[in-house]
Amino acid sequence: MSQTTRKTARLVQYALLMALLAVLGFTPLGFIMVPPVSITILHIPVILGAVLFGPGCGALLGFEFGLISMVRAIMAPTPPIDMLFSPAASGAPVQSIVMCILPRVLLGVIAGALFLALKKLLRKESLAAGISAAAAAVCHTVGVLGCLWFFFKALPLRQVFLAIVGVNGLLELAAAILLTALICPPLRKFLKSGR
Repeated sequence: MSQTTRKTARLVQYALLMALLAVLGFTPLGFIMVPPVSITILHIPVILGAVLFGPGCGALLGFEFGLISMVRAIMAPTPPIDMLFSPAASGAPVQSIVMCILPRVLLGVIAGALFLALKKLLRKESLAAGISAAAAAVCHTVGVLGCLWFFFKALPLRQVFLAIVGVNGLLELAAAILLTALICPPLRKFLKSGR
């Protein structure tokens, strides 16, 4: 396969992941509403992209995830916590933008970088993918909670923490580990075969 063909194929693969993320982000497929929280599976394509194509792709998909979160919070902020992700409704627009973007970009970077390191160390792709997904999902949750705490100190953080970690965090963590560990190894093998 020529260099140009390889680059074109990679662009198409990125575009497919970005399209999947957009479909999940702007339809009910990507969110499970359990007031007062919104459980998402948008982190899954970010982690998959990072594991399959590296931290750069993970950062790009994470940025898109952040933009989608912000747009959804502006257009239809349902749970009270979601309103803090809206630069228009939070009362702190810059902080909301940082909270939407930074943890999501780091989600992709951490997943991709950790997978590259663990793949060499463990020599078992499914285990490396699962551990990378778990670590990235935990870092993402901690990043969002850290931003909430740092930028919005007036919040009743005990309730927010219990809601996000208790419901969101655990379910999103389980989904990330399971789906990444199951999907990535065969998909990586398929992509390497050049089909």
